[in-house]
Amino acid sequence: MRNGMHLGSDQIQGDTHLANRVPRIEDGLPRRLLTAFEVAELVGCHEESVRRAYLSGQLQRQRFGVRSWRFHPTDVEDWIRRGAPTRIS
Repeated sequence: MRNGMHLGSDQIQGDTHLANRVPRIEDGLPRRLLTAFEVAELVGCHEESVRRAYLSGQLQRQRFGVRSWRFHPTDVEDWIRRGAPTRIS
């Protein structure tokens, strides 16, 4: 640990609780920009499906920093309405 920083209990446990931190569609989409991983978790598809969707023009993305891209929740909702590959429940 650097500079006296302490890890919280959720950081110590690692990525095992990552799925619990990603909001579900039933909870409503967050008001912040989403990563491809978060979009895939919300929609219920693989992260590669999200990448293919924006490469083919089905999903809009926004540059975030130098190497990163993020997605607006409204664009994700629109993609879902138009037939995103959602998980079958």
